[in-house]
Amino acid sequence: MQQSWEFDRKSKFKKQFKLLGSARQDRVKEALMQLGDSERPESLGVYKPSMKVYAYELGHDDRIIFKIDYDIHTIVLIRVGDHKMTYGKD
Repeated sequence: MQQSWEFDRKSKFKKQFKLLGSARQDRVKEALMQLGDSERPESLGVYKPSMKVYAYELGHDDRIIFKIDYDIHTIVLIRVGDHKMTYGKD
């Protein structure tokens, strides 16, 4: 049986997650369950070569920005939110 992935939630991700409304947080939690249970989580995201990250699109304009550390079987959660929150200037 495939082992679930661990998550490393970066401080930026945690701060942005708190700013989302409950419906948006629920969508993020659902997406994280899919990522964590996936054999190949990178296949659920779109690779962004300029940032060397993957973007998991949640519908509307929200997305989760993440990297994968295969050595320690961990998905590193970097940012979450709308396009401006995830790609824009802070």
